[in-house]
Amino acid sequence: MNNELRSKLDRIQRTALVVGVIGAVLLAWGFTADRQQFYRSYLYAFTCVAMFGLGSLVLTMIHYLTGGFWGLAMRRQLQAGIRTLPLLAVLFIPIAIAVVTHPEHAAEHAEGGHEGVFWLYQWTDSALVAHDHVLHHKAPWLNVNAFLGRTILYFVIWIALGFSILRAAAKYDETGDPAYAKRARYISGPGVLIFALTGTGAAFDWMMSLDPKWYSTMYGVIYMVGSALAVMAFGIVFASWVKDHEPFRGYVKGNMFHDLATLMFAMIMLWGYTSFSQGLIIWSGNLAEETPWYLVRTETTWQFVLIALAVFHFAVPFFLLLMRRIKRDSSYVVPVALLLLFMRYVDMYWQVIPVFREHLAPAWMDFVAPIALSGLWLAYFMSRLKANPVTSPYQEAAIHSALEHAHH
Repeated sequence: MNNELRSKLDRIQRTALVVGVIGAVLLAWGFTADRQQFYRSYLYAFTCVAMFGLGSLVLTMIHYLTGGFWGLAMRRQLQAGIRTLPLLAVLFIPIAIAVVTHPEHAAEHAEGGHEGVFWLYQWTDSALVAHDHVLHHKAPWLNVNAFLGRTILYFVIWIALGFSILRAAAKYDETGDPAYAKRARYISGPGVLIFALTGTGAAFDWMMSLDPKWYSTMYGVIYMVGSALAVMAFGIVFASWVKDHEPFRGYVKGNMFHDLATLMFAMIMLWGYTSFSQGLIIWSGNLAEETPWYLVRTETTWQFVLIALAVFHFAVPFFLLLMRRIKRDSSYVVPVALLLLFMRYVDMYWQVIPVFREHLAPAWMDFVAPIALSGLWLAYFMSRLKANPVTSPYQEAAIHSALEHAHH
């Protein structure tokens, strides 16, 4: 890595770290002032930053299975994203604390229990579970020990998958032996299936169980597609940061932006399809257990967020990315990617917060928490990126071969 590129990455890292630390200090003050709001804002922020680590892992495995220039160009960024998975495990600790503890006034409701006393999840209140037959029926799955045990299992599996692929990739960079590339591909085959199961389980546990009486089999798919979309949008923004520096200058050009934008376009369509399908199926079924989740989000002031998602998360980027000129020119496609990154945060807000708040009324920690965690994640991401070579002779050879093939 040349000094000019390292200096630029250092500046980004320092800025992200300062923002993250300031945000963390404000959150610490918010924790003392309103602990319940802290936990709720923190959960929303965690689901946002988790997208980048999980999306990096699944896109890496997809690339090893399918190939393509886009993955070669993004490989170092995706690998750095995988290396942030241990940080995400650490960032989950406050949520774990919220699950195993109760508000201070819990004793006041110990006898009745029907009102519910909890920080995040209704099913953590044993008294409420005992008085609700639905929660009681789901208790073998939705209980503190099972929730924490599954979360630990998820992170162990993701970290094991990711770092196994990273080791094989590092060996390939050192030796150029194609056997190591095959090893990464062999891991990625079952890895994609395992990730689909664990990613769905995590989405069900962390977010869908906030409303334990509601369910959707599409929910995990929507979150995983959104995670891949967030990483692809971030990849375009990251490419714009490094395109004028070696070794990226040689291949971060119009063709690469076109390929990344085309994949981002496909993920926009997939996100729109899965999100609309979930809503359509629930609307057509019109079941009392399913519709309340949507009624809160469509019949109150939350409907304005839904309209914004339909317009700015789907319609606007969809039509903009139909134009080849926009996809090839970084000065056009980067604003589209930034818009999508912002709307991914809006989408997660719409997914999580209405469970706690019937009307759209953002709290200040709803803004501070995602900024703080995103700053800390980005700073750590940059440290992992700089700690490893940004390229290798064998990766450069593969990129040039892909470029020549694309040219022909």
